[in-house]
Amino acid sequence: MSTNLYKTGTIEVAENVYAFIQENCATNSGFIVGDEGVMVIDSLMTPSLAGQVRTAVRNVTKSPIRYLINTHFHGDHVFGNQYFQPAPIVAHNNCRIELEEKFDANMARYRQRAELIPELDQIKMTLPDVTFNDSMTIMLGDKEIQLKYYGRAHSNSDITIYLPGDKLLFIGDLAVNHTLPAFPDGHITKWIDVMQEVSLIDADTIVPGHGGVGGRAEFEDSKALLELLNTEIKRGYDQGLSEENTINQVNLGAFSTFLNQDRIGLITSMAYQAYKGTLE
Repeated sequence: MSTNLYKTGTIEVAENVYAFIQENCATNSGFIVGDEGVMVIDSLMTPSLAGQVRTAVRNVTKSPIRYLINTHFHGDHVFGNQYFQPAPIVAHNNCRIELEEKFDANMARYRQRAELIPELDQIKMTLPDVTFNDSMTIMLGDKEIQLKYYGRAHSNSDITIYLPGDKLLFIGDLAVNHTLPAFPDGHITKWIDVMQEVSLIDADTIVPGHGGVGGRAEFEDSKALLELLNTEIKRGYDQGLSEENTINQVNLGAFSTFLNQDRIGLITSMAYQAYKGTLE
């Protein structure tokens, strides 16, 4: 994807609310500016990326960072946590559990990219210290910010961050724009159920975990892509095909132009586990 297909950098998506959008569907962040401080959403993966987010905040306000929210436990969203201390780190309880229990495997996934290793070597495990199970509301000045967990999906710790006054939703990796979703922990059927619930949120602007800022249309594309993947893979599974043969017959139609088509293999493998009931 060329970088001019969507706007990147720091984008004001509502009054005093900003998305930090990276090019080529790399991981996004965001921040909300209140009268007495700032809430940052996702710390990204490396010291330099965390520094870019901090600089983006400082270019807008000198107010202190009051909260850091983790949308889920994957390293590209949370390995920068240490660079936002001493602000409390808020996440779902499962995010703390998964980040701790799966830290080494989580780190190994990103260390496959040799150019990242020098920066990843600087990361120390920094866990959320304020957690919740179902939902939490934080008031940042007069802005109401609703955090909610809908269940197992892209991971077992995905949350949404909703600003009802702005009809604005930070959705983490539950929905990504113009790319196939990453699936190292995805449970395809439960994810589809969660997307159905999330679709009921009254949001006009949706900031995804990867890709450009979107709205209802982009969300519906992301939802439809998951449903199509499920239909295509389940057909092969029901026919008794091997994973390899199913992969070869998956037809994504209009979505075949999306980035990261090479993820179909892992998505198929994880979907087979979900269908067999062997996926946690």
